Amino acid sequence: MSEASTPVPDATITDVVLEAVGDADRAGSRPRRRPALVDPAGELGHADFARAVPAAADGLRRHGVRHGDVGAVHVRGVRELAVAAHAVTAAGAVPVLLPPGGAPAGLAGMMNEAGARFLLTGEDTAAASMAAVERSYVRQVFAFGDVAGATPFRRLLEPGGARAGRPPGPLRDPALRVPAPWGDITHADRLADLYRLCGTLGISDGDVVALCGQDVPAPTRMGLVDLCLMRGATLVGVPGRDAGDLLEAILDHRATAAVVTPAQLRAIAFDHGRVPVPGVRLLVTGAPSAEAVHACRSRHRWPVALLC
Repeated sequence: MSEASTPVPDATITDVVLEAVGDADRAGSRPRRRPALVDPAGELGHADFARAVPAAADGLRRHGVRHGDVGAVHVRGVRELAVAAHAVTAAGAVPVLLPPGGAPAGLAGMMNEAGARFLLTGEDTAAASMAAVERSYVRQVFAFGDVAGATPFRRLLEPGGARAGRPPGPLRDPALRVPAPWGDITHADRLADLYRLCGTLGISDGDVVALCGQDVPAPTRMGLVDLCLMRGATLVGVPGRDAGDLLEAILDHRATAAVVTPAQLRAIAFDHGRVPVPGVRLLVTGAPSAEAVHACRSRHRWPVALLC
């Protein structure tokens, strides 16, 4: 049976991803030195991710997070995004993903509309996050790094306390709460999308995927994070937004695939400079022009596929 038609298990998206990462680590099928998630602030390995998520989930429960609570996630890097969102889910709560570049008033409105009662933020997003908290119903803030008024995320990783199980039958529970126009996305939806990506994109162990996270919707960004974690690939978060930033990341990390917008695809297709490496698969987030697709394939030998 192909992964595209794999039955969706009655489990959370986090359960499935952690099981896949753990199985591969126990089998020794992934080189321990290969990072899972890379962004300008550092790297995170697959085994490190698998240890951090349940530990942070236990820490959140020790700090009063309960099943069904809503936790806002306002971070920029792919490492913090993956650990924060999955830790919230593993704690039995629902993560709501906020845009990294949002202004305080808008962020406060999103948190209030989503019903967020706690927040995970990063050092580079904390100024807006903490200003937004003053206008919200958030009771607790956890921060990657040292942020005044927030509990350091590393405190969540300290041992202690009993691990609580998640109630059975989570498939129809919300796995993500994303600001309009998305709304709630269930675990069943996220798992079905993950298996679709596994079956259609051809990402596998050893691939390196470059992603400008600001160019894709939050559910797609999380889907790509989960895909790379599950497949043993490396996801590289690119901080810039133009084609030059993406090409530089492809060169620096020897990427084998990259997520691009139609505009970025066109810029790459007609770039008259040297392309960094051969054979990079371009995964387009929207409808590309036939002219740009043909130019990428003929001039650079880079295959093009639709992401969605």
